[in-house]
Amino acid sequence: MHHLRESLLSSSPRGTPELTTLDMTSIREDEKVEECIAQGGFKELRGAAFYNRTWVVSDRYCNIGDGVDTLERYLHSQWHIYYQLSRHTSHETTDHDRLVLDILRIQGKGPLTRPVRGVYGIDIARTVEGTLWNDLPFLVTDMTDFWTNNCASMSSAHRVNFTFFLAKLASTRISKDRMCQVALILFRNTFETGRGLRSTEEGLDDECTRRCMRQLDLVRLLPAACAWFKEAGCNLIQLSDVSWNDCPGTIGQGGEMFIESEFGKRSSTGFTPWRWMYWLKRLHEIQEEAKEANETRVEEYAAGAIENMVLDVETRNSEILRVYQAGADVLHREKHLLCLKNLMKGKIPVEDGNVQENDNAES
Repeated sequence: MHHLRESLLSSSPRGTPELTTLDMTSIREDEKVEECIAQGGFKELRGAAFYNRTWVVSDRYCNIGDGVDTLERYLHSQWHIYYQLSRHTSHETTDHDRLVLDILRIQGKGPLTRPVRGVYGIDIARTVEGTLWNDLPFLVTDMTDFWTNNCASMSSAHRVNFTFFLAKLASTRISKDRMCQVALILFRNTFETGRGLRSTEEGLDDECTRRCMRQLDLVRLLPAACAWFKEAGCNLIQLSDVSWNDCPGTIGQGGEMFIESEFGKRSSTGFTPWRWMYWLKRLHEIQEEAKEANETRVEEYAAGAIENMVLDVETRNSEILRVYQAGADVLHREKHLLCLKNLMKGKIPVEDGNVQENDNAES
């Protein structure tokens, strides 16, 4: 453990390596992180991520004078440590919440600056993904890659832990809501792609590097999807209200089932009211299927997500309700959206386009 700790806390690479050497160094660092995790060195790793990596980047830019591009590998290393810690730490513990707080505290350190070589002014540490530390460069990109590349191979417990970490971060609206793009990937695979309730394949709850996404069933994916509605449901509604799509096209695009539906024909990319209602509809369908198959746990997950979605959309008096109200028969005939129709009862439109409670609705 001691040699791992010394390696992780190293302040700088030796010599001036070429790009390929830097790549190999990053690979070796990732392997050391995984080895440290296997040995239970969670405390040491968290210290390396929060204190050492942050200090190294800040010191080398502000005092030594390194260019921002030479510091990127420390950022990627930092986010990789948090990825590993978040999936190996139970989402129900305060230790998991502390990881989220760490990220917010790093952001709170503010912009890195140093005097210019001339007489006046300062240089600010700007990367291709924003300013250090205000914009947390590469955090969203790396976490999205970790999810895309490792979601299928993770154990069920690690998948849920990592999802809760991302959703908790997203609920703080860091990185201009871009962390929510991971939810789009997950929802496309869970709700918008043909997938069975429970596979007959064995070992799906265990980690397997050879497993691909199409092998996962709803039993394994739904708990992760529901984590987003529990931790960041209001954020998803706000993004849907404004049809947010500030992400790469391959991430924002809808799944085949959604695109071919009446919902997808009206809005097929990013967060939209129509897509949000489609997810609600699919949760009702999954709940019914689970009840018929006696999959009690899945039924409970779906019911909990539906409850969270309906409560949040009512609390926010969301634009989704107005879209539903104006959706005519295509929405009003959908039995799985009657919960939205029930929300509209007792409310009457007013001139500014909002709604107000009708005290006489029941009289």
